[in-house]
Amino acid sequence: MNQSSPICVYICDLIQIMSKNITLFITYNPNNGDEQTLAVRLHTIGVANGLRMFLPDRFNSKRVLDIETKRRIDESDYFVLFSFTSKLSPIIDSEISYAWERFKDKSKIIIIYNARESKSLKSVSDNCTEIYFDPNTENIELVIHKIMTAVSRKEEKPKRTKELQEALLALLGIGLGLVVLNELSKE
Repeated sequence: MNQSSPICVYICDLIQIMSKNITLFITYNPNNGDEQTLAVRLHTIGVANGLRMFLPDRFNSKRVLDIETKRRIDESDYFVLFSFTSKLSPIIDSEISYAWERFKDKSKIIIIYNARESKSLKSVSDNCTEIYFDPNTENIELVIHKIMTAVSRKEEKPKRTKELQEALLALLGIGLGLVVLNELSKE
């Protein structure tokens, strides 16, 4: 008989309660295949479970922030980047700067860094949610708790119900799990 770990069951249950009441913009460095793969997987999982998800539109350019990507950021409740590198591409820098101008509540700009790399965001990182994660040593549940504590603590006006915050937590937990799996596959 196949038994799932408690965290997997928890995340699967939370995905079931996701609805179109929350929208995520998930971005990635265009020259980093691991980041792109993670973003696409999270997008697929979110959309398949009824969450509104956006990826950047990079069809015409990997260097210029286009109108469609701006629209997607404008329509999003959260901006998420899993950063595996110490150097951000110019397009990511532009997307973050645009999100910084757009979001009143900067804690909704969530950047999860690989702890083994140096911080990649320097210019507009004050008050956004920055989490460092070492996929080889850290417990995913503790990192998820860190993220939600940071987002909840910084929110100017808590508009989201606990259920919606847990949906965000579930998707970010899946992302962290995929990062760990990616690291394990490299060994």
